[in-house]
Amino acid sequence: MCGNTHVHPEHAGRIQSIWSRLQETGLLSKCEVREPLLLPAPNSHPAKDIHHGNGTQQAFYNDPSVLYISLHRYDNGNFFPGSGAPEEVGGGPGIGYNVNVAWTGGVDPPIGDVEYLTAFRTVVMPIAHEFSPDVVLVSAGFDAVEGHLSPLGGYSVTARCFGHLTRQLMTLAGGRVVLALEGGHDLTAICDASEACVSALLSVELQPLDEAVLQQKPNINAVATLEKVIEIQSKHWSCVQRFAAGLGRSLREAQAGETEEAETVSAMALLSVGAEQAQAAAAREHSPR
Repeated sequence: MCGNTHVHPEHAGRIQSIWSRLQETGLLSKCEVREPLLLPAPNSHPAKDIHHGNGTQQAFYNDPSVLYISLHRYDNGNFFPGSGAPEEVGGGPGIGYNVNVAWTGGVDPPIGDVEYLTAFRTVVMPIAHEFSPDVVLVSAGFDAVEGHLSPLGGYSVTARCFGHLTRQLMTLAGGRVVLALEGGHDLTAICDASEACVSALLSVELQPLDEAVLQQKPNINAVATLEKVIEIQSKHWSCVQRFAAGLGRSLREAQAGETEEAETVSAMALLSVGAEQAQAAAAREHSPR
């Protein structure tokens, strides 16, 4: 929080509003709820917030046991708080364990579902899988959700998309994923996103993404951002190199390409097995009887 409540108003009622939404939708009854302990959000900007999580980055910048990944609006340092450049990769033994997907290019066109899903496909999930965490902690601010005007965000990520991103994170750490609500400005957006994410955590069937989203290509500013991130992070995580050439693909095109690649690998493996079997048969044929 910047300290100016007129610019960045934090809604004191956001916890109660989310609690009420979960009650209304029946999701609360599916949770194991004990006596709640409600604590105020720390003074940092979290990884699922549109603002860079500068406090979290600083806390773990030199720690190789914690992989920190932040997706945030950056605009070459001109968006608050101005930190979180892609070149900030960690320090000392923690070099390579700090990953900033620092969106640049403003809000025309805005960053939305396609761009966040592409970032997860090409950067976030490959690196996270290679790191293989024991637990996943998500700082959830949700002001990248559509409904926040440009001074507070200006992006158009849907609540539905946040649910699907959460479901992807659940493939890590045996599903041990914790979401901690942090800042928030638009109560409707916060409640919608929280509902989607809790649904994902409870393994409730999610509303599918629109086919138009799956067919859409990420915008040119997002592609440029991800190209830079991959260029920098490939020095530390070789897993991201293979995605550099296909950043401009739609999700459907990427899925088709990955299926084709998997089929090619399987075919090559079968050929290799066949060649080995042929060599073994030939060796047996020419061996002394």
